[in-house]
Amino acid sequence: MKNKWIRRGLPLLVLSAAVATAVIMVKSRPELPRRESAAVIPLVDVLVAQPGPIPVTVSSRGTVAARTDIELVSEVAGRVVWVAPEFVLGGAVKEGDTLLRIDPLDYEVALSVARAAVASAELSLAEVQVVVKKAAIEEAKAQVQASRDRLRQAEADLANTTIVAPFDAIIDSKRADLGQYVQAGSALMRLLSTSRAEVRLPLLASDVPFVSYGQLPDGSWPEATLTGRFGDIERSWQARLVRLEQRLDEQTRVFYLVAEVEAPYDAARHPWPLSIGLFVDALIQGVELPVATRIPRSALHGGDAVYLVKEGMIRKRPVEVLRRDRDTVLVGAGLAAGDEVILSRLDIMVDGMRVAVAS
Repeated sequence: MKNKWIRRGLPLLVLSAAVATAVIMVKSRPELPRRESAAVIPLVDVLVAQPGPIPVTVSSRGTVAARTDIELVSEVAGRVVWVAPEFVLGGAVKEGDTLLRIDPLDYEVALSVARAAVASAELSLAEVQVVVKKAAIEEAKAQVQASRDRLRQAEADLANTTIVAPFDAIIDSKRADLGQYVQAGSALMRLLSTSRAEVRLPLLASDVPFVSYGQLPDGSWPEATLTGRFGDIERSWQARLVRLEQRLDEQTRVFYLVAEVEAPYDAARHPWPLSIGLFVDALIQGVELPVATRIPRSALHGGDAVYLVKEGMIRKRPVEVLRRDRDTVLVGAGLAAGDEVILSRLDIMVDGMRVAVAS
């Protein structure tokens, strides 16, 4: 019985001794040095604010059009008996150039008849004046005046058989040609004036306050630079801003600012012709803001606030947004010279958070 107890108790004694030994070893082991976790301060890029005068530019685009665009009609009827070599689609003509001639025979006959009628009426008046009857004299005078009026009409009709260009123009379309019979009042051609070209430039309502137009007090005109592309080649022209159309387009909800270019085809004024129908980009010279700061649009938070670095910490600052462009924002009140505007976008940005400015 005694031996049985000894056999059962030995393992317990060995286990207890092992535990006691382990405890002693743990307690006697030297304590490991503790490491302090270093706080990581994020780096940020900043823009140093320098408020000052900033000229505003507004972008738009439009199609070049002739300022004067007319349908030239025939004032007489007849067959076209001659056309000028320049009378072709896209042809350039000068003021006073003869473009068409209509058969004048009928009108030459009418003119001869009218002249004879005038002579007859004047003779009748001379005969009546001998009689000295007031009523007869007045009637004869009226006949003379009527015959003279018909003579002027016959002269005008004969002159109108020759169709001339009323101004320097491009022939945009032709509706008559050699041998064709035309009626009085029928369209012969469409003419686009080349003395001045216009471009209607759409503007959002928010852009309108930043542009000026019409002649300025000093006699100058606000300008816009028009740019057109010809494959890989860019050409530019200077235009003046002449008017803002006083209506809002009901469908697009935009205003139209009109830019004008004088003598668009004149090589002495322009290094390259500004062709009617060309699509152009426009950079409009706007007003100058007296005090503003330009910052990237990404630096704006919540639509009207920025984050600054002040004494190594983030500080949120509300600002006055004067204008928003595609990539930048013009800020007025809220930024002072030397303010460091944070450009970086951190995952967490809270007021009072410590940051460091990247060098």
